[in-house]
Amino acid sequence: MKRPLVLVLFVVAVAAGVMSPGTVFAEPENSVNLGVGGGFQLMPHCNGSVIFVEYEHMLGSKFAVLGRGSGVHYTFDDGKYVEDGRPRGIDVGVRYYTAGNGMQGFFIGGALGYWKTDWTFIDNKGRTFETRGTGDNKSIRADIDMGERFPIGSSPVSIMPVVHFGKYFTSNSCEYTAPASRVGTPCSQTTEVEYYVFLAVLVGVGF
Repeated sequence: MKRPLVLVLFVVAVAAGVMSPGTVFAEPENSVNLGVGGGFQLMPHCNGSVIFVEYEHMLGSKFAVLGRGSGVHYTFDDGKYVEDGRPRGIDVGVRYYTAGNGMQGFFIGGALGYWKTDWTFIDNKGRTFETRGTGDNKSIRADIDMGERFPIGSSPVSIMPVVHFGKYFTSNSCEYTAPASRVGTPCSQTTEVEYYVFLAVLVGVGF
């Protein structure tokens, strides 16, 4: 999380540095939003981080369409079963700004996406019948986000705290990597991460 957060702060600093006091910008119709998030610990036994970039375009005064590319790293560990995964995917969706003043204030949005996840697992960790394996998932993801866009003065830069809720509709595939007697054979293990909640902060630059 440290490097993505430093990158977000750097974008804010650069944007603020190139703006002269008193500069007034027209209300933007487009925005590029860079975000980092975490909070998978809100789910039992799971923690993780996410970094993503969005392109957002206003349609009228209240509605925007967006595209998003994301990468996630998570770990699930309940003491017996351990799973480490790296989902990545793209989403398309819409946002509704309740104030009706363009990209300002409270918003709620929804998106659908296509995702791929590579993951590894250890079952019965540390026990006599410990097994290990790898998985490869392809998923359709449904996502809902709620947040608020806070412009920095009269500049085109905004800070956007957001909470995301969602579900992966997943097709699972996995095979064992241990013990030796099962190496390469298919397994029936499914990923533990089907639902999620995470918190994020984005920096949006309008144009």
